[in-house]
Amino acid sequence: MSDLFHGSRTPAGEAAGRRPVRVRRAARGAAVAAAVIALGFGTAACGGGADSVSGSGASSSGTVPRTGGTEGTSAPPSTPPATSSSASTGPDQPVPSVSASSPIPSPSSAPSALSASRCTADRLGLSLSAPDAGAGNIRYDLRLINKGPAACVLLGFPGVSLLAGDGAMIGRPATREGERLPAVRLALGGTADVTLHTLNKGINGTSCWPAPALLRIYPPGSKDAMTLRTDLPVVCGGTFTTTAVRSG
Repeated sequence: MSDLFHGSRTPAGEAAGRRPVRVRRAARGAAVAAAVIALGFGTAACGGGADSVSGSGASSSGTVPRTGGTEGTSAPPSTPPATSSSASTGPDQPVPSVSASSPIPSPSSAPSALSASRCTADRLGLSLSAPDAGAGNIRYDLRLINKGPAACVLLGFPGVSLLAGDGAMIGRPATREGERLPAVRLALGGTADVTLHTLNKGINGTSCWPAPALLRIYPPGSKDAMTLRTDLPVVCGGTFTTTAVRSG
């Protein structure tokens, strides 16, 4: 009986002896785990403090660190108060004012050639120069004279043709030679010229036109004609031209 009793106590005693060891080991493991967790929290706290000292605005995970006191912080810039346009000029920069009586500048009123009216046939006189021959060409200067009551303007090419005694046209009207020239302003008694051009007889191998009895001229821009009694020019070689009006 004592052996049986003793034998039954030994397993129980061994079991009882092993239980406290397991408990102690579990307690140690729990303590180590708690220490590791505490160490992790301490490390995280130290990292957050470093970010606060360095002035970092936020961590990479998007969380805003806590910044105690005024270290590493700055107040947001204040918006300046709005000011009116009159106050922005300051006392040393007054806003200029325009008086209703101030004169308004006007463009230059310098006289130009076109400030006068166009010269018309009823206010012009005519004259024809002697022929100027050279190198097979013959040229005449036809002069227009302002006989009107005021200044007038000529611009462009006149119309020129030759007439027989009965008023019939001889040949064809003069064609234009050269370029159009600037306007010519004729004061009272002022003159302007055009040049009539033809060829010497036999230069072109063609016959000459009959001599005219009248020279008919349309001033540039006019529908009214003037006539000059003359037997010149005699047109030969089929060439009969006129230049534009130029200053005489």
